Amino acid sequence: MKSSLPWAKAVRAMILLAFFSPGVEAGQITLSIDDISSPAFHAKAISATLDGPNFSRLEARIGEFSLRERTWRKVRLTCVKTQWKNGEIRCDQGELDLGEKLPVRFVYQQQSKTLALTLNFPLGETWQLGAQWGKPGWKVRVEARNGQVVRLAGFLPQGGVRPTAGTWSGSIGLDGSHAGVESVTADAVFKDIAFADASGLHAGEKIGGGVRCDVSRRKDGWLWRGEVDWKSGEIFWQPIYFADGGHRFVGQGSLEAGLLRVNQGSLRLAGVGEAQLSGAWDMAGRGLTDFDLKAAGIDVAGLYKVLLKPFLEKTAFVKLQAKGAADLAWRYRDGVTTDFDLNLRAAEFVDEDQRFALHGMNAHIPWSNIEERQAEFGFQSGEVLRLALGETRVLLTTRGWQISTPDFSIPLLDGRINVDGFTASRSDGAWQWRFSGGLAPVSMERFSEALKLPLMHGTLSGIIPAVSYAGGNLKVDGALLFKVFDGTVVVKDLSLLEPFGRVPRLSATLDMRNLDLDLLTSAFSFGNMQGRIDVAVGGLELSNWRPVKFDANVASSPGNYPKKISQKAVQSISSLGGAGAAAAIQRSFLSFFEQFGYDRIGLSCVLRNGVCLMDGVEPALHGYVIVKGGGIPAISVIGYNREVSWDELLERLKRVTQKNVKPVIQ
Repeated sequence: MKSSLPWAKAVRAMILLAFFSPGVEAGQITLSIDDISSPAFHAKAISATLDGPNFSRLEARIGEFSLRERTWRKVRLTCVKTQWKNGEIRCDQGELDLGEKLPVRFVYQQQSKTLALTLNFPLGETWQLGAQWGKPGWKVRVEARNGQVVRLAGFLPQGGVRPTAGTWSGSIGLDGSHAGVESVTADAVFKDIAFADASGLHAGEKIGGGVRCDVSRRKDGWLWRGEVDWKSGEIFWQPIYFADGGHRFVGQGSLEAGLLRVNQGSLRLAGVGEAQLSGAWDMAGRGLTDFDLKAAGIDVAGLYKVLLKPFLEKTAFVKLQAKGAADLAWRYRDGVTTDFDLNLRAAEFVDEDQRFALHGMNAHIPWSNIEERQAEFGFQSGEVLRLALGETRVLLTTRGWQISTPDFSIPLLDGRINVDGFTASRSDGAWQWRFSGGLAPVSMERFSEALKLPLMHGTLSGIIPAVSYAGGNLKVDGALLFKVFDGTVVVKDLSLLEPFGRVPRLSATLDMRNLDLDLLTSAFSFGNMQGRIDVAVGGLELSNWRPVKFDANVASSPGNYPKKISQKAVQSISSLGGAGAAAAIQRSFLSFFEQFGYDRIGLSCVLRNGVCLMDGVEPALHGYVIVKGGGIPAISVIGYNREVSWDELLERLKRVTQKNVKPVIQ
């Protein structure tokens, strides 16, 4: 017999068969059904046998039983003491074999069309199923005490997260009609829940809390009301990680036309704050269509740690210490942000690698994608590469993703950075901006002190031509001009790729002219030198601020000027080639002289693959001349190593201990 009747009808048929056989005291009654289908389940190869005294022994078999996406095969229900009385079937000591043999008891009431079934598992785990059907509808209620959530894994969609551990206690109820499910209610607490997906990008451990929900069908969809109280446990949901509980969501909304709506919701994230929200999620497109959020008093430290930091992993902002408070209103429509209003109060952002810092930051940034808004932000103090920034306030005008500012300046040490005509825009999700300006004189004393360099004298000032940023590349259109050591420094072709990334790459060309050696050498305890030099660095490339390639050349400047070099300076230059010069001075009459004359100075380094290819003023026997002597007394310094590791060269400059330079006394 094949049937598409609800399974209850089949059971009832079997029951009636038994009851309308009162005269039978021995023998056997068997009922077979090939197939039963309903919107909720599918069963095949069904058979039920009654035998024994008063047909008290019941054995039911199902070849294959499918409920949602889970299928059991060779299911068997056995009850050795089935009681039949006044339309009631009772089994107090049955066994259900689902691959795992489970004690079961059930009561079926024919008149009320109700079924109550209880499954007892080891360790106090109990599942109870209550069902009632008939006109006008049906009800199913599942209750569990210490229910293992892994038993629900088979009912969940394939490809998603799967529960792997934990228990739940509470109830789930479904009410329905011939049209299907009409309402769902749930009220449960869960403990030590664990879940994961196949990719490992979504997982949770030791999760405890509770959930309540009430879902009911309406004409065009569903209405829902729910509450989730996540009290403990950790969850990783790529890329966000919640280390512990304390979070809560309460809301109500609807599900219609493929849109899951939150009409009113309240979300509290521990350590961050509470927000009121509403919105719609496109179930098929898996995307947010509309969203409104309002939050006041957000903890900036928690916001950065929990929600922002994971998305800044590949930027320079991944290691921040943050604090302060923020208010945010955000409006999102048809897939785009239409308005937001951000207020920052007494915020602070400090890079743990000491690259930058902002203290006492306040901002009011209202924004609209169609209307012009006036905004402002400022900070009381800050740092960039240990260079102190003073109190700054900047006014902004926004019109959509077009941003502009009037001219403003940022105090830098005892000088200022003047910014003229800053404009920014965002297109296709990428930012680009542009400005020009200048550097008002900064004392080299303050500058060298801030960077922990040997004390230098003079001032640093310059002109900043157009600076632009687009496509992750910051570049200077034109040349940066600085005045330092009584000479000029021109930086050309300056480009900085991924300036906000974790490994920025810089390229530039430097041309330094007519630097005063007396000022320069006095700054570095190098020994005194008098004269002028030019320095050219072509094809400079830095990766994460470390040189990887350049062609550098140092040479005496053209012109007439005093050319003197002290004994200590000879020793310092010898650091690039050897200690022989210093030894020669000590062994000869030259030790009576504090200074020597020279004709030219020259040294070059071509850096490739971590090795510096070195050369000097002119060739020498087995080497090259670094300092060519001239006048009386004169001394020359010769280098012999043509190839020196860049790291070794830096170390030599630091230690002043090289051994391969020999002086030639003239």
